[in-house]
Amino acid sequence: MVRRFTGFRQSVGMRFMAVTLIVISVLVAVSSLFSAEYMVRATEKKLLEDYQATLDFTADQIEDYVEEITRYCAMVAADGTIQRLLVESDSFSELDKVRYSVEIYKNLRYYELLRDDCINIELYLYNGNIFTSDGSNKNTLHSIGDTSWLDSALESGDAKVFSKAHELSCRNIFYENVITYICDMANYNTNQERIGKVFLHLKQDAFYSLLYKTELENAWCAIMNSHNEILAQSGKMNGDVESWLEQTEGGRAFSGTEKGSHGWILYRNGLKCGLQLVMYMPDARLHGEVKNIFLFFLLLYVSCVFASVLVMIPVARRFSNPISALSNAARQISEGRLDVHIKAENQDEIGTLTEVFNQMASSLERQMRDLQKAERERADLQMSILMAQINPHFIYNTLNSAIYLSKTGESKKAERLLTLFISLLQNNMKSGIDGIITTLGEEVRDVREYIELQQIRYPERFSFLLNGDESLYHYAVPRLFLQPLIENALNHGILPRESGKIELTIYEEKGWLIFRLKDDGEGMSGEKVKALLKWKDEGKKRGSRRRSASKIHSISIENICQRLELLYKEEYQFEIISSVGKGTEIVISFPTEYR
Repeated sequence: MVRRFTGFRQSVGMRFMAVTLIVISVLVAVSSLFSAEYMVRATEKKLLEDYQATLDFTADQIEDYVEEITRYCAMVAADGTIQRLLVESDSFSELDKVRYSVEIYKNLRYYELLRDDCINIELYLYNGNIFTSDGSNKNTLHSIGDTSWLDSALESGDAKVFSKAHELSCRNIFYENVITYICDMANYNTNQERIGKVFLHLKQDAFYSLLYKTELENAWCAIMNSHNEILAQSGKMNGDVESWLEQTEGGRAFSGTEKGSHGWILYRNGLKCGLQLVMYMPDARLHGEVKNIFLFFLLLYVSCVFASVLVMIPVARRFSNPISALSNAARQISEGRLDVHIKAENQDEIGTLTEVFNQMASSLERQMRDLQKAERERADLQMSILMAQINPHFIYNTLNSAIYLSKTGESKKAERLLTLFISLLQNNMKSGIDGIITTLGEEVRDVREYIELQQIRYPERFSFLLNGDESLYHYAVPRLFLQPLIENALNHGILPRESGKIELTIYEEKGWLIFRLKDDGEGMSGEKVKALLKWKDEGKKRGSRRRSASKIHSISIENICQRLELLYKEEYQFEIISSVGKGTEIVISFPTEYR
């Protein structure tokens, strides 16, 4: 029995379920108390207050919209360019009138584009001129169909008024439901006398967006102008509303609430620009309280679930934090960091998993160290093999040169040659890391000794120029990677000719060492360059096959590239630029620090 209880206490799933059940039970009890209180307070008075608040809110929205429209029209009417052109129009020639008409159109078009709900702006002047943001219709209003609203607006003495919905044609587009806001336009540059009217054509959808909308059957809401014409409405008008409109056609109070046969009529009169807001709410809303109670319980249940989630978050974190720690540790191991250790804080299954994970990480770290050690030993062995491939080739050519000088009776030159050869041999036959890596200064010194050695053998056959910054001589570079390339340039480029020049340039650029070895010798064709670098395109295969005498100089190129790859991985560049009869240039670049 004790074991079972201990297992329950240490089980993550069981503890989580127990906490969840307790929280839900408490929240359900609380929800019952709130539901009883809600049923007492759900009265008809409260509903009417809600309806009135909705009406007031919608009315405020309408007044804000009308005020915004009014400011917008004032901004259009008071535009400095438009006012100036209208005042000076009497003194314009016919050509000037055309020009200023275009300028007014551009200004009106600019203001039209400032509003999404604006279709068109028109200026109707009492002198007979009409300007529009359309620009395609001169001295003609765009309204079509029944234009009684236009006649009424022009005859009315009201400074500001909204028309009923009507038709409009603008830019060859037909609009069926358009509401026009009409206001007076004055001449601000003179005595502010009225010179015409501004017609602002608006989309009826803008008024629909202001209306209160509900899913209640027979509910209705409408915006009306001063002539009791409906500008926009939501829902369907019923008999109660029609009867009420007929009874109050002569006039009604500023604001109020009246009871109809099947619902309540709420209205607000005297809004800005003579607009009116009327709302009808059916009695079915009262009968829907039962449904509201059901929805209340549903919302309460959702609230309980939400509250349960909030309460369970700390509990879940207590369980999830160790799992997150394990996940982060696993991600670090995947990135190569094997020295990861997690402290086991719990004594449950997650704690056991944490201990096992720590053991696994320690085991992987030991295995990775052994693998890295084996990889370093393999790379050192491979580098030593590559160096062994260069050294015999270098020794063979040097001794051959000494024999040649001895046969020609140049004993002093042969002695100097052997002295240089011994110095080079001492530097190039080193073992371990010293046999693989050297400083740039030592490599340059070996190149100079090799050049002197070859100039002894081939006097006045070639010249050598070295351009290099001595501040770079402390950088580490692969040992014996320049001399084989110079040897190739000499043997295959310069010596086949009577004389030639070899130039070596060394510089640093953005953290990379760059070596340019250039000669003016025989050069090579593009096919031959591709053949020399073919091993790179074939996956850098390193075979032990014998090569023909015509291709033996590619050994040094392949050897150098393989050593660069071992030291710098893929962060190096080896390029050959050559053409027949014009010489060859080899460009090598790699980072200042090898991997």
